[in-house]
Amino acid sequence: MTAETFTAIPRHISPYPESTDVTEAQKAAEAMGISLLPQGLQVAGLLNATNDEGYPLYPEAVIQMGRRATKTSSIQATLLGRCFSIPGYRIISTAQTGTLSQQFLAELGSQLEAAYPDEETRPFRFYKSNGSIRIVWDNGSQWRAVKPQASAFRGSYADCILMDEAGEYDAKTTEDLLAGAMPVLATRPNAQLIVTGTPPRTREGLLWQYLQAGRKGTEDLGILDYSMEPTDDATDEALWWKVYPGLASGLVSLKFLRKALETQGLLSFSREFLCLDPVASSLRAISEEDWAAGQVPDMLEIPSDNISIAFDTTPSGDAGAVAVAWYTPEGLPHVQILEHKGGINWLPAYIGKLLTEHRGTEIGFDSIGNNLSVFQTLQRNRRISTHNLRSMTMKEVASGVSFMTMHVSDRALVHAVDPSLDRAVEAAAFRYSGDSRLWSRGNSNEDISPLIAASNALYIAAGKRHREPYKKREALTF
Repeated sequence: MTAETFTAIPRHISPYPESTDVTEAQKAAEAMGISLLPQGLQVAGLLNATNDEGYPLYPEAVIQMGRRATKTSSIQATLLGRCFSIPGYRIISTAQTGTLSQQFLAELGSQLEAAYPDEETRPFRFYKSNGSIRIVWDNGSQWRAVKPQASAFRGSYADCILMDEAGEYDAKTTEDLLAGAMPVLATRPNAQLIVTGTPPRTREGLLWQYLQAGRKGTEDLGILDYSMEPTDDATDEALWWKVYPGLASGLVSLKFLRKALETQGLLSFSREFLCLDPVASSLRAISEEDWAAGQVPDMLEIPSDNISIAFDTTPSGDAGAVAVAWYTPEGLPHVQILEHKGGINWLPAYIGKLLTEHRGTEIGFDSIGNNLSVFQTLQRNRRISTHNLRSMTMKEVASGVSFMTMHVSDRALVHAVDPSLDRAVEAAAFRYSGDSRLWSRGNSNEDISPLIAASNALYIAAGKRHREPYKKREALTF
């Protein structure tokens, strides 16, 4: 049983033996009225895998996948299978609030009661009283729900603790919870802690802490992580099939996801269904290794045809940059910085010269702030035609960001060593404005205008159909 078996592919998955027994989990799923889909089998396999001594292969496990993909149901089925088959097995579960924690277990108990309608032969009892929710089996197993507080765990013991919706726990709650929960497992040889949820809004808290540890390959910590890379284009439907198991398994339709993107907006959709990592303003947007892979030592030879140009200025107007981009006939993308200087007074004359020397070449700019000032200065110069100046929308600027990150991550973007561009790439992070993912300076004051100019030029170049340079027709001879 491997990740490659399925259409959707986890970003991270810890190995486990193909012989891992998931029979009891499948039986419990049937009792719940569901079936373990491919991702559910992975959940059961990861949690039920044992070492040579018969103890859990992963005493701690972190599971992340998009909403409505049977993440929680698959974990519940796996744990129910243990309660039915292991005498005296004890589970404590919690969620982002005590109310929701009890609600989840109450819904599970109701499902089980429906599966076993005869109270006389029912192998468990479902207790709901005085704010307490418990399921107690005839074989001594027990599952109860508690508030996400350390005090709710103290004085108890359990074989398994399930922390659902762990992306909702902040750093302080996380510290408090772990301090109260971990001693509960200390004396149980088959103990297992399960942390699960969808991405938090910030890079802190229980889920993020365990995801980071799992992605590094921490010993004894198993991970099943269906999530997009930060550089992926969340609007690419091909990515949805790869990242979101709810779609790949046929549980959720493509039409539903399209509607979700439209109604929720890009950032919320990316987080809820594609499990986009929380954005950190200090996190660089472009991998150093990927950027270096496409770098060449010398300045590029710029073609005379089929190029696109863009300019950008800093918000304060203390610097500006002009970049050129093109694709080869084979489709290989190139970018080059033409000029980068302090201040912006030089830009109108420089752009005017480019408009004159490269007639027919589009020069793009994001029509905000000082960029708009440069454009208006050019408009007032009657000796220069501004017909090929292209005011770009936010959607187009965001598409340029997507094009550049895609090409860089594919290690396909060719660019020369350029200190101004290299510094901009090192400093750049991502930010979101509505449905648009844009460049940000992060926590630094670094000038990233060269990067913005380059990605804007690349967007325009991507929309150009490659044409062979014009050749004068030779005279016919007879």
